[in-house]
Amino acid sequence: MKKAFLLFLSILAFEGYAQEHLLKVRIKDLPSPEVYLADFYGDKNQILDTVIPDTLGNFSFLLKENHPPGMYRVFLEEKVFFDIIYNREDIEIQAQYNHLYDSLEIVSSRENRVYYDFLRKRNDYLRKFDLLATPVEYYPTSDSFCFDLRNQYVKIQEDYAKYIDDVIAENPDYWSTKIIRQRRPIYFEPELNEAERREYNIAHYFDPIDFSDVELVRSNIYTTLAIEYMSLYSNPNFTQEQLENSFIVAVDKIMYEAMDNSIIYDFIVDYLVGGFERFHFDKVLDYIAENYVPEQCENEERKTDLQTRLSKYAELTNGKQAPDINIPDVDGNTIKLSRIKAEYTLVLFWASWCPHCNETLPKIQNIYENSTNRKKLEVLSISLDTEKGEWKSTVDTANYTWLNACDLKGWDSKSATDYNVYATPTMFLLDKDKKIVAKPITFAELKTALINENIIE
Repeated sequence: MKKAFLLFLSILAFEGYAQEHLLKVRIKDLPSPEVYLADFYGDKNQILDTVIPDTLGNFSFLLKENHPPGMYRVFLEEKVFFDIIYNREDIEIQAQYNHLYDSLEIVSSRENRVYYDFLRKRNDYLRKFDLLATPVEYYPTSDSFCFDLRNQYVKIQEDYAKYIDDVIAENPDYWSTKIIRQRRPIYFEPELNEAERREYNIAHYFDPIDFSDVELVRSNIYTTLAIEYMSLYSNPNFTQEQLENSFIVAVDKIMYEAMDNSIIYDFIVDYLVGGFERFHFDKVLDYIAENYVPEQCENEERKTDLQTRLSKYAELTNGKQAPDINIPDVDGNTIKLSRIKAEYTLVLFWASWCPHCNETLPKIQNIYENSTNRKKLEVLSISLDTEKGEWKSTVDTANYTWLNACDLKGWDSKSATDYNVYATPTMFLLDKDKKIVAKPITFAELKTALINENIIE
């Protein structure tokens, strides 16, 4: 009995060991002293392991049972990396550092051979399609060569679609196939011009896409699809307002497609909010906050960070009462926003270390000091500095004569949290009742808001 039990333990130990797989890599001419393995959660990467390559550029990572199948990224440097698909198999890769993608060779790994063959086929297809699209559109239809062009245009689309279908049929259980399924091409008739192709793409972009596969959050496919679709609504000639209005239409479409799966829905909302925060698209954020707050279970005691952020955006739309602020000035005296007696108050979040702030604040200072109706306006300048010396030195050097305040808590400042500040400078123009009149992003938008309120001419 004892021997049988020991044999059972040895089998378990062997099976546990068998679940470990090796990612073995050789990068010729690799200059990096350290390389990193990271996982994916949409567009976010979390570093899982760090190793030091040998002098020949050899290194390896041990992928254990707690590494789930999915997409992983190997960072050679901060902006030099390649991705792999891990699905319970050993992987061996070699490449040349200076030509990483072109030289990358999958020595062993069925998953990654399929995945990288797909990436190269897709790039080749897109390049050929783009090269043919313009002559197909503009070449005279009376010329016999136009017939040949259109035939080739149709053929490359049909060949690529067949390739995708064949890969899916031959590898139905591969993790890489999960990604490839989302990349089935949309067919464009040769008669469509560029504008018509764009409109057709907008209308049919999500036809081949399935937002039900939760495992794909461990890759960048859903976030890539979202940003690609958003780009169809972009126009370099749009103003900020036009661009935001256009993106709101795109958001509605994306969220409609994702709404059947609550996990994917929340995942997409989180990604879109993060992206629009980075670009300071407050109008789109307000819209998402009003329409797409993730569902919350009744027994949850605390909201998630995303829900909190979206709730605050909803509370900070134009016309809403601005949160009161109690914050110390340079001398330690408390400034209270509600006690500021002014027809208008500009609440201005900035930091001494912010280059864009140091460009924008002197322009605001000029208006504050020199405009004819300047007395209508007070400025409450709230620094997100954590060192009093740096903050005070900047204020003194620039001679900012408005109300200067800082609690030295940086991004953790209560006022920054209350006003959902994720970038600097951030501005809120308030009326005499401390209701939000405008949330200008740029200095030009601030000037427009001040003109609209007859604060400046």
